[in-house]
Amino acid sequence: MTRTDTTDVSRPGAWARFRSRQSGCPSGPVGRLFGRLMVPTTAPANDAAIDALDLAIPSVVLEVGFGQGRTVARLAALGHQVIGIDPSATMVRQARAHNRRAIRAGTVRLDAGDGIHLPLDDDIADAALTVHTIYFMDEPATTLAEIARVLRPGGTLALACVVSDDGLDPWKDPTVYRTPSINDIHDHFATAGFVRVEHRALDQPSGVHLFFGRARR
Repeated sequence: MTRTDTTDVSRPGAWARFRSRQSGCPSGPVGRLFGRLMVPTTAPANDAAIDALDLAIPSVVLEVGFGQGRTVARLAALGHQVIGIDPSATMVRQARAHNRRAIRAGTVRLDAGDGIHLPLDDDIADAALTVHTIYFMDEPATTLAEIARVLRPGGTLALACVVSDDGLDPWKDPTVYRTPSINDIHDHFATAGFVRVEHRALDQPSGVHLFFGRARR
């Protein structure tokens, strides 16, 4: 398994480094603002991931890195039960507030997690998605293997992100945004035990790639 080499990439300025950290794990009042600002820029990729899951019947869906909770709300409105894990305590509070009615109804559960190991039982989800999060995973293959564990056999994972094959945004701190290549992601899926992995570049939003695989156990 390979990771994108960032040792020869110059780090951006202080504001860009701060922006990168807040994008990766929003915290405090500024983090709450970042959570809201990221919604319109990430919504199209999240919607594409939902569409790729092709959930024809009410399902249990896991979202890793739910941020402000907009996609959680959309999944719940479509009739699905949602389980979410996010490493940011600020985002957990914001997403819980955004989805308070569904949480009270028992159709949504949102918890904090370290982003490596998921505090969830085996075989409880039919599908999973994670969007613009792989850059911040310390151990991507481990996290994807955890998602596979939580998925029922044959359960599907949709992962959307930008890739280093298309170049790196100059404002992104490469020590925070560890942007993978297409081959990296295929390696992570294979190591995690996913099969029938598909990949395509999305037309909208431009520059985002979608990867889709099934858990095998």
